[in-house]
Amino acid sequence: MLHTDLCDRVGVALPIWNAGMGGGLAGVDLATAVAEAGGLGVLGLGGLPEPLVREHIRQLRARTDRPFGVNLIMPLMDDETVQCCFDERVPVLVLFWGDPAPYVERAHAAGTLLVVQVGSAEQARQAAAAGVDAVMIQGLEAGGHNRGTAPLATVLPEVVDAVAPVPVVAAGGIADGQGVASALAQGAQAVSLGTRFLASDESLALDAYKQRIVQATPEDTLLTTLFDVGWPDAPHRVLRNATVTAWEEAGSPPPGERPGEGDTVGTMALAGARVPLPRYSISMPTVGFEGDLEDQVLYCGESCAAIHDVRPAADIVRDLVRDAEAAGATA
Repeated sequence: MLHTDLCDRVGVALPIWNAGMGGGLAGVDLATAVAEAGGLGVLGLGGLPEPLVREHIRQLRARTDRPFGVNLIMPLMDDETVQCCFDERVPVLVLFWGDPAPYVERAHAAGTLLVVQVGSAEQARQAAAAGVDAVMIQGLEAGGHNRGTAPLATVLPEVVDAVAPVPVVAAGGIADGQGVASALAQGAQAVSLGTRFLASDESLALDAYKQRIVQATPEDTLLTTLFDVGWPDAPHRVLRNATVTAWEEAGSPPPGERPGEGDTVGTMALAGARVPLPRYSISMPTVGFEGDLEDQVLYCGESCAAIHDVRPAADIVRDLVRDAEAAGATA
């Protein structure tokens, strides 16, 4: 069985994590399924208010006694939300897109392992110097918001060397056992998969969105800053749709001059209410969404090339491990 030193530290059997896809896309069902399958289930709570963050954590803890993680996005969080995670004794906290230094001491006082996701070796060095427990390096292939500066295969070994002995988690472009085996062979102690788990039974993405992932090729994805309402100037990889095409045909104009800017193009359910979604919003279509997928952001990584079906998350974990071992993976 695949197992690493980081597995021991986290308390899980397998070095397989689901990415904490924000806005609740990686919810309680997905995190529970991955945790029960032996990996690290990670709640994606970036952008949610503190009461919902606390509610999700407590629901997950009621569903499994396995270790789990919570992912928060630093530009979209406040101190109250972070403190909630410490108060709830979250086993693993993954932070993204910012300086983790203010949270290291508090995390360790709460018994929480602190992981920070970065996009380059220099960012990894800074995080390691701040005292984080592990670094997650994101390759340029990754879907969703992306700090990557190079393909994972290029940057991963550089980061492993740069931060040793701090453990490294690999993210971006991994969707099958061969990808897992390659990352472990390059020195990663765990892998974090987003797009593959987005196309799982348990993710909160709309079924039609999941099918778009299954049908997509890497050429159907685009790294852009187009969908920026709620988080400006943050690159992200998405599927091309009618909104992307209309913007490109208009000459890729800047914010304030884009086609349909200011229009309401859908609604989503949040905390028992319906929240309007403006065009170019960062909010993806999850269960309860009403509107047209052509008007929404559809985060997707280049790993869609290896995704051919929507399956239970536990089956995905099992097959990743089987195929990684068949590919010669050792850990």
